[in-house]
Amino acid sequence: MKKIIACLLFVTAIANDVVAQDEFDALRYSYTNYLGTARGMGIGGALGSIGADFSTLSVNPAGIGVYKSSELMFSPSFTVSGNKGSYLGTQISANDSKFNIANFGIVITNNLSAKSTNKTKWKTFNFGAGLNRVATFKNEIGYSGKNYNNSLTESFADDFNSLGGINSNSLNNVGYSAYGAYQTYLVDRGIGLDSNKAVSYVPYSAGLNQTKRVFESGGMTEFVISAGGNYMDKLMIGATLGIISLRYDKTMQFDETDISGDPNNDFKYMNYTENLSTTGTGLNLKLGAIYKPNAQFRIGLAFHTPTHIELNDASYISIESHTDSLLLQTNPSASPVRSYSQDSALVFNYSLNTPYKAILSAMMLFGRIGFLTADMEYVNYASMRYNYGILYEKQSDEMNQVIQNTYQQTLNLRLGAEARLKNVSLRGGFAYYGSPQTKNEMYSPRTNITAGVGYRQQYWFIDASFTHSIQKNKELPYILARSNANVQTASIENSRNVVAVTLGVKF
Repeated sequence: MKKIIACLLFVTAIANDVVAQDEFDALRYSYTNYLGTARGMGIGGALGSIGADFSTLSVNPAGIGVYKSSELMFSPSFTVSGNKGSYLGTQISANDSKFNIANFGIVITNNLSAKSTNKTKWKTFNFGAGLNRVATFKNEIGYSGKNYNNSLTESFADDFNSLGGINSNSLNNVGYSAYGAYQTYLVDRGIGLDSNKAVSYVPYSAGLNQTKRVFESGGMTEFVISAGGNYMDKLMIGATLGIISLRYDKTMQFDETDISGDPNNDFKYMNYTENLSTTGTGLNLKLGAIYKPNAQFRIGLAFHTPTHIELNDASYISIESHTDSLLLQTNPSASPVRSYSQDSALVFNYSLNTPYKAILSAMMLFGRIGFLTADMEYVNYASMRYNYGILYEKQSDEMNQVIQNTYQQTLNLRLGAEARLKNVSLRGGFAYYGSPQTKNEMYSPRTNITAGVGYRQQYWFIDASFTHSIQKNKELPYILARSNANVQTASIENSRNVVAVTLGVKF
């Protein structure tokens, strides 16, 4: 009978598991950070008005109009991330590293003023194509602690109770996680007054050691096609068509182990695993202008349309439980270990619109000595929107309302400086990304501190940069329906170090 139910479950579970695409997933694909060239990273990503750097094509495409010669460049990068997780008085650390291609591109310059027969006031018309990495998801998070108040398995019982308890209807329609908990004897019908309800049979009041680990990988790369021009060395304009390629992979492991020492309480451990693989492609348009009122000062303005991303999820869960003597009471030869795994991955297609962005920037030049530059970026994260499809319009509306209530508009600030000593440039920068959340309870602001160096000759150049990023976040391991659940938050201190090198030639 349970095998029949499992087959029916695959057809109907999507109605309940669609909510896995939640407000946190939307933020992941919207809360991006410019990488690109080592020069751009070295000045804190404050690229809105400097121009003549390939990273500007993803920030202010008018920067392409500043180019005086054609250029080909390539930027490998290496990222090391470290996390400290604190939960219920215990702290553990996790580290990870990843090699990426942060940038690759070419800019072709058409010098119109060099053509003697051309009377136009346009000095150049330039074309660029390539890629800039806009997000890296490679990360590992972990935390652990002793809990005497609740269990993850209660959330699975809540899923059943939202459908009226454990009955033929809920068994056919509940999500995979709750169904797996039922199959592994972690959740079942209650007794007495709770006989119509689903309850957890994990004895959390005796003490559980809970451990959560999350392994993430992937990133977002923007393929850019840009064009722009220079009018009388006063006004630069440009446009970029951005094509997003996205991949995100996550494995989440949540373990609960009995610490009571009682071999007869029908529970020894529970291991729960979620696997998610998301791929997507998106499209956006960026428009920008840079104006030079004089030789020492530039101001820039750019607008990014929302990125429309078509996404595809493939998710999979598995559970293993050890119930001590529970199964041995009626069958002494039975194994106390039970496991459940999905027969096949749950696949779901949907779309997301990220927020639009507006960037105001300024730059002060000091001749050949160097420059100071600043960007102010406006983003309204409350405007993120899901579309789960025609069959799930209600779920889309409900989740979009959650997004609107959870997130807010914010201002991001990026500052950068460059000092030139003949062929050598020294760089530094700072970036502040405001919290996207209305009450700043889960996401704190993120800060980047950057440094870089560059060496340039007439026909080639090399740049290197270092970025140190810090952010402190909180998360609830799970959410329970009962008002006295007292689920404690976990604190996660994330640091990320990125080293990038750009090699380029001019022609």
